[in-house]
Amino acid sequence: MGLFRRRTRADDDASPAGDPGGEAPDPGGLRELIPALTAQLETARDDAERIDLLNRIGTAHKRLGDAASAITAFEASMAVREQYGIAYTSLLALYNEQLRDRARAADEAGIQRWTAKLDELMALSKRVMRSNY
Repeated sequence: MGLFRRRTRADDDASPAGDPGGEAPDPGGLRELIPALTAQLETARDDAERIDLLNRIGTAHKRLGDAASAITAFEASMAVREQYGIAYTSLLALYNEQLRDRARAADEAGIQRWTAKLDELMALSKRVMRSNY
């Protein structure tokens, strides 16, 4: 598995508008959906429902181009239960994007931060794999 993944047309479609300071497109009313999903977290019956809600919140933020909020939601999902799935693969992609952006900016501290995050994710992957055997 490489550190950097190839961008796809879907990635470009989910990117924020080209206007600096402009808002990302809001496909399907995601800005209204996020608070509703967040409110449902308070009454989630079990871990599976909480994970589903957090993953849906993270996916909505990612589609809106808000990587920081998406990362927060996906990390919260993984804190409930470490497992392969939407949160894991999304975090892998988001961490790689952040690392790539920091590398382009020659931001050594940022490079170290996101490399450490990727290392943590790989350690989590090993824990999950070991727990299945």
